Amino acid sequence: MQHGLFPRSFVLTIGGFCFIASAILQTISLFGPPLAGDVEFLDWVVEQPGYTLFFTFNVLAFTILNVPAFLGATHLVRGRGEKLTYIGAITSLVGNFFFVILATEALIQRGMATLEREPMLALLQWIFDTPVYFLPHLLLFLLTSIGLLLLTIGLNRARKAPAWLIYAGAANLIAGFLELGPAQAYVQSAVMIALFGGLGWLSLKRSREADAVVQMQQAV
Repeated sequence: MQHGLFPRSFVLTIGGFCFIASAILQTISLFGPPLAGDVEFLDWVVEQPGYTLFFTFNVLAFTILNVPAFLGATHLVRGRGEKLTYIGAITSLVGNFFFVILATEALIQRGMATLEREPMLALLQWIFDTPVYFLPHLLLFLLTSIGLLLLTIGLNRARKAPAWLIYAGAANLIAGFLELGPAQAYVQSAVMIALFGGLGWLSLKRSREADAVVQMQQAV
């Protein structure tokens, strides 16, 4: 079945693989150095410059992958639950672009790490303490997490997704407010794999079903 420039099955396949690849990269990033809001990042840059650069570009990579993933999710439903799915996907997409701010901030701090340490620490601490600094990072988390939750609810209403995906979306939102110490990365990575991996599996499954429908129509 054709929707726009590409067949629906193709869009769903690309979206599904992007969801799964994004889940893997986001899980990797959870075990990396802090990229924002932490002066310790300067120490990481000085001590392990290649290591921090890898994780910075890792964030950029999954930010790019999320775009076709979220757009592909809008092709999962027609009719019931469609509006909620679209609202969720678009909200997540808007929140996703705030990750670019995170990566840009990390790249700027890489340059600052090569300058005199004490003035740079003072400047960064002043920036971190500024109330407006917190806003884009809050929007990043809230828009992406709430959007994903709405997306899973919309898919479930359309009877295209199991209820456990809604629970994964809710857990993803709650996990962002938790402070679990060393266990935080493990909890968030498990939730991320369940949520993004589940959406990827769903997209690939619907892609195969769309191909089967097309083949049946061609055979008639």
